[in-house]
Amino acid sequence: DNLMPVTINGSGSIAGLSVGGLGAGVVNTATLANGAASGSKLTMPSGSVIQTVQGFAGNKTVTNTTANGDAVECPASVSITPTSASNKILIQFHASFIHGNANDVGFWLLRNGTVIGNSQRTTENNVCFSVASMPTDYDDWKPQTISFNFLDDAQNTSAHTYTVRGGGIQGSKSNANKALPKVGASNNEEMVWGGSIATSGNESNAGNMVIIAQEIVG
Repeated sequence: DNLMPVTINGSGSIAGLSVGGLGAGVVNTATLANGAASGSKLTMPSGSVIQTVQGFAGNKTVTNTTANGDAVECPASVSITPTSASNKILIQFHASFIHGNANDVGFWLLRNGTVIGNSQRTTENNVCFSVASMPTDYDDWKPQTISFNFLDDAQNTSAHTYTVRGGGIQGSKSNANKALPKVGASNNEEMVWGGSIATSGNESNAGNMVIIAQEIVG
């Protein structure tokens, strides 16, 4: 066999080593320089955040809803492409909104247009991710806020777009619609994302909307 000599140079470098030339355990954590392992060479422990993406909107949208019609999509959405199907996607959402009367408002989280994370209490008249009630001292220049988190499965390594819809839920809903992002049967009101409907003297209010997606090692 032709053996290549191993030479220790005066500079401290070693010539002649081949792949696997060092025995197992010779290079340990203390031996590695900071940052030496990166990218595909780095194994992240479970629970590590791999990537973070934010969707932001600072505008205001005013939509007149109709009975049994679609809930109104929030202007802020976020898209993320998982690196592994076994990972998790953490969704964090916060937004300012106001509804056109002092009734309850339902909110739905969607992945690629499909509702996810709904309540499992399917016998209720309305089934959604979260419900907020407008205050008893309702005024249309007093916007409210809605915030929630959800840990989703990555599913695959295709791009996922997460959106949120909201709308009034007073009035009965059909069995086919009760878990879908639909407003109630008696609803015919404005759904506003991002601020107040009207002003009171010099008082009008604006608020932002943000949705964050984080890929987490499963």
